[in-house]
Amino acid sequence: MSKAVENAPPPTLVEFLNTLPSPLTTALVGLAPYIARIRHWAQVLSWRSSWEDSWIALGALWAVCLLAEFGFRYILPLAILVVLLVARLWMKPNAAPPLVTEDTLQRAISDLSTIHSLLPASHQLAPLSSLSSISLKTLLRISVILYIPYLILTYLVRLRVLVALTGTVLLTWRARWAALLRRALWRSAFVRWTLYRGWSLLSGEPLPPPSLSPLSTASVSADPSSPTATLRFLFTIYENQRWWVGIDWTAALLPGERPSWCSVTQQPVAPPSAFTLPAPTTVYVRDEKGQRLRRTARWKWAEPEWRVVVHREGTARSRVERPLPREEPAGTGSATRILRAAAASRANRSPERIKEELELGNTGGSAKEKGGPEGEGEDGGEEVPYTDSDGWIYADNKWEGGCSKGGMGKYTRYRRWTRVAVLTETTEPAEPGETGIQRDE
Repeated sequence: MSKAVENAPPPTLVEFLNTLPSPLTTALVGLAPYIARIRHWAQVLSWRSSWEDSWIALGALWAVCLLAEFGFRYILPLAILVVLLVARLWMKPNAAPPLVTEDTLQRAISDLSTIHSLLPASHQLAPLSSLSSISLKTLLRISVILYIPYLILTYLVRLRVLVALTGTVLLTWRARWAALLRRALWRSAFVRWTLYRGWSLLSGEPLPPPSLSPLSTASVSADPSSPTATLRFLFTIYENQRWWVGIDWTAALLPGERPSWCSVTQQPVAPPSAFTLPAPTTVYVRDEKGQRLRRTARWKWAEPEWRVVVHREGTARSRVERPLPREEPAGTGSATRILRAAAASRANRSPERIKEELELGNTGGSAKEKGGPEGEGEDGGEEVPYTDSDGWIYADNKWEGGCSKGGMGKYTRYRRWTRVAVLTETTEPAEPGETGIQRDE
């Protein structure tokens, strides 16, 4: 990131509103109070706030488990009355809604970043993914072996106590002291051998072979890598054309209809040859300790070229490389395009050919270009009509009734250009200062 961006002043509210779309800003402001409550409870359950709140939550869990019968019998009517009174006071309409400031938006973004950081990482979910690979026969064996001990345990210990103990393990799993305790126990060879031996007896699988290099394994696990967060985006651009008598297919469209190049929502966008990724963005937020963090998002292409979506009958949908169409000069109107295309094609077309096209329409036989290798299938399961070998979908005068072949009544066509980009986000500590969003030039 450049030094000018580092020393730049924090963005104002106007700059923030210009950066985000208005629907996203409205949703962010409306959900800000609920996001703050979710962030608070997520920190309490993850033991990232004060320990007093987490211990109170643990005590409330035991109170619910042990006093549920007594509470439902004697305290439930009073509890319902208190909840109704609190809800009536809380939902009382205010004289005027609170004003939105920079601090409101920045707190909402900071709360969302905190919630995202509290989600379990992929390496923490690895044991659950390994359990999903256990065969059905092994699961039945484990269930049969543990059924009798489970009945004996529930006979000796009340079920509410077992539920409270299970909830305690789950609630304290992410506590720092619980993680240190598990790490200390796992260092014991006796504990590891006992767990491996017990699992071998339950599942019927042999014990794992001893590691040949425990020292190297410990050194690798002691220095885990911290990969940056990455997301893959599929950018889609629609190329639209219309057929004119004596001109063939051209990007000159009727006034008021969709643009020659548009998005999925038919908003005008730049053609693939001029399409650029968003500039790197830096966001300064606060963590749960109040420290200033710098989150930098950078875009880059994951594919070398744009690809056209091709869906032929009897084949799977694919993304194939095709030559990019030539970009029209800026400021070229529809009438100018039509006249230019007519002048270029009049010398090569006879009156008989023009009459034939007027009666039968165009067959969609555009010049075939030798494309590149087929790419991976598109993400998503939306229904895509069949296309020709170049990805064109032919429709009527209202862009409806799409099919893979042109002909009588097919005056419009469109195809989808796609390209995958990767968003990489890095988080690092920053110097004390203001919070906000800054975009690199």
